[in-house]
Amino acid sequence: MPELASRQTLHLLVAFVCGFAAITGGLFAYQKFSRAAIPPTDLPILWPNPKQIHEFALGDQNGEAFDLERAQGKWTFWFFGYTHCPDVCPITLSVMNEVDAKLASVPALRRRTQTVFVSVDPARDSPSRLGQYVEFFNAGFLGVTASEERLAALTRQFGILFLPQTPDATGDYLVDHTAAILLTDPQARFVGLFSAPHSAQEIEDQFRRIEAFVAAQ
Repeated sequence: MPELASRQTLHLLVAFVCGFAAITGGLFAYQKFSRAAIPPTDLPILWPNPKQIHEFALGDQNGEAFDLERAQGKWTFWFFGYTHCPDVCPITLSVMNEVDAKLASVPALRRRTQTVFVSVDPARDSPSRLGQYVEFFNAGFLGVTASEERLAALTRQFGILFLPQTPDATGDYLVDHTAAILLTDPQARFVGLFSAPHSAQEIEDQFRRIEAFVAAQ
């Protein structure tokens, strides 16, 4: 009887140890694979909960629809401005042209990247004017806009602010607007924000690191 009791105790002990090991291993695996990775603090990345961009409907400089589907499958740099902008917009698009040139050293990544200039001044920025404007900086850039109502369906998702000022005696006016460059990933998630003043080298470096970080998740 003592021998039987000893064997039963041993079996219970082994079962307890195995069960504890299984629970500990399960918790370790859960923590390892379910915990959101923390990106480097020097990256302008919106992680671990990037905002998913939902349906919107704009038009591009060629008169074709620009919607959520066209924002998917590619990394997209977004900049919101207007063609009559005296300084911030032309400077920013010039910087983005430099970024595009730098990405030429990584052809596969460049092919999966697009730059979209969204006009917040649809009253003056017709498709043809947008086309001439963005192509001055880069023939591959997209110029898009829509009615104020349709624009709002997109700007609200990004938190973009814009406010037309009172026209002067000639009818000309400025539009105050957010000066940041925004970044969405191929799943159309809002993953990054580059604040002004902008540096092409810094944006290119940070973008490549963000792309590598997201790809590893």
